[in-house]
Amino acid sequence: MAWNDPLDLYCERLHEGLWAEPLNAVSNLAFFAAAAGAYLLWKRDGKGDRFILLLIALAVLVGIGSTLFHTFATRWGLFADSIPIGIFVVAFLIYTLRRFLGQSVLATALWILAFLALAALLPRILPPGFLNNSGFYFPVLFALVVLGIVLRAKGGALLWVGGAYLSAAALFMLSLSFRIVDPSVCGAFPLGTHFLWHCLNGALIYLMLWTVIRAKQRA
Repeated sequence: MAWNDPLDLYCERLHEGLWAEPLNAVSNLAFFAAAAGAYLLWKRDGKGDRFILLLIALAVLVGIGSTLFHTFATRWGLFADSIPIGIFVVAFLIYTLRRFLGQSVLATALWILAFLALAALLPRILPPGFLNNSGFYFPVLFALVVLGIVLRAKGGALLWVGGAYLSAAALFMLSLSFRIVDPSVCGAFPLGTHFLWHCLNGALIYLMLWTVIRAKQRA
């Protein structure tokens, strides 16, 4: 398959063309709104933490990549969509492991390698098309739950951070459900539910960025 071949993956896309998924494309504004809101918080309370600023910039890239894919719907657009998401997730894991859990560089690298191995392996061992090809996101949900539990167990100043991570896991579970059911509702609801995946993930990204900025403010 060539890079410019069209892909038809979601209910809303009924034909080829640049504006065949208007709601899926426009709903990516949620990512830009999350990044803008987080940037304003960072300027006020982030204490100049450059890593948080990097996370905010990556949130913008997530919005750009997703907009490109849902506008062009090509194989290259799929990579433009998925790569920034992967980078954002890994960067956030690094921040959590280093800043909140105090892991060494070596330990952090080993945990990231384990996460990437799981993320690469799981979609391959699941049945083709399982839950609308959402296997890549299950390790993300798992990481949020585990990190939330570990942070809460540490107690003290990290107790509420762990609670925020667990809240993020619940929100991500809800958003993931809308990604999963999208192909199942096409007949009854042609617009599909993928746009809700975007909206809720925008809220999720803002929640995560708000958490690390507020933790920085309290430090």
